[in-house]
Amino acid sequence: MATESARNPTAADPVTFTRDRRYLRSLLLMLAGASFFQGYDNQIFALLLSDIQSDFRVGESTLGAINIVSELGTFAAFFVARGSDRFGRRALLLWSVAGYTLFTALTALSWDVWSFASMQFLARVFVGTEYAVSVTIIVEEFPARRRGRALGVLLAAGAFGSVVVAGLLGSGLQDGPLGWRTFYLMGLVPLVVLGVYRRRLRETERFAALQAARAARAEQTARVKRADPSFLLPWQPRYRRPLVLVGLVYVFTAIPHYGATAWWAFYAERERGYGSGEISFFVICAYGLGIVGYLLCGRAMERFGRRPTALVYAAGALVSTAVLFQVGDKRLAFALVVLSVVFGLGIRPVLGAFATELFPTEIRGQTAAWIRNVFEIVGTTAGPAVVGLLGDHTIGAIGTIGDTVTAVVLLYLPVIWLIWRYMPETRGRLHEDRLVTRS
Repeated sequence: MATESARNPTAADPVTFTRDRRYLRSLLLMLAGASFFQGYDNQIFALLLSDIQSDFRVGESTLGAINIVSELGTFAAFFVARGSDRFGRRALLLWSVAGYTLFTALTALSWDVWSFASMQFLARVFVGTEYAVSVTIIVEEFPARRRGRALGVLLAAGAFGSVVVAGLLGSGLQDGPLGWRTFYLMGLVPLVVLGVYRRRLRETERFAALQAARAARAEQTARVKRADPSFLLPWQPRYRRPLVLVGLVYVFTAIPHYGATAWWAFYAERERGYGSGEISFFVICAYGLGIVGYLLCGRAMERFGRRPTALVYAAGALVSTAVLFQVGDKRLAFALVVLSVVFGLGIRPVLGAFATELFPTEIRGQTAAWIRNVFEIVGTTAGPAVVGLLGDHTIGAIGTIGDTVTAVVLLYLPVIWLIWRYMPETRGRLHEDRLVTRS
């Protein structure tokens, strides 16, 4: 139950609401299950890029264009995710999981490359919504001392989804009668998870208190309550600077990260001569060990702070990924793949904290949607597309995937500068502590 101070959802004390530990464990399991299939879906395209290319008979530049279409679904998710500030976190999470499941399964029925892109576009609308709402729920429900670890577990579940895809690839599932389509049909499993946990999921106490406060104000003033904040509210002068700051960090992190992730398996097979078994082994080990990166990030951001943790992870991602796409020795490449996942994916919990802890409850869902589904989508779309266009072996300006990724990875440098120079420390706080950006 919420404490007495829940009557004022913008009170200064960030630990105003408490949940039973048993419910928090169940909640984290539910959110982790949804995150697992997000990672699963994202990794299918990356690991089966060569199979999809052969089936649809398209070039690398077309594959980059396909990625643009599908990732634009995450941009469209902005308009859906902002509904969590009107309809509530619970309802939107449940609908997003159901929508993601439906369109992931329908991807298996694609008849050409553009129907594939269209189904993935719609799937990404819902998976982008699910991620934004999940992060918001964790920030609002978990106490400050456990929030970092919970975000780490959420992202680790996504990495485990990538491990499962790699394991299925190594088992030869793609060689069955349905080929790569079998992987997407398995996306129907979240419906089972949704059915089990649907009745146990509650609305967040912070949002429920906010709704109660809105209703009370509406009753007292005899006006209709404002249940749908304008989507431009996060752009008010007092929030604009942190919104743009965090948004730019997301953009410059996403471009190199998603560019490298989307093309590594293709690069390893076409430019380094790896077999599917080797690629599967590398990814299983990298993402299996990479889960540690999420968990360490969660603990480090609680012990040492958000800013120093983010700086270390961004620097680690820059060095390991840049070198990975230049080395030929497979033993060294294996270590670098692991480090790239540890740092490149492991930074996600601290980025999620920046995107939510700087903003008040009444617009937290909206700001998370702006950052995740507008700013970040620029990076997730541009990264793979730029690598595909510049690295195309026939028409690309650079002509190789490896050299292109190494050049793009340099965008981690502005990430490091922005965090070091301007990002405030948010450890143990929410916006209600009157955080301000560093001048």
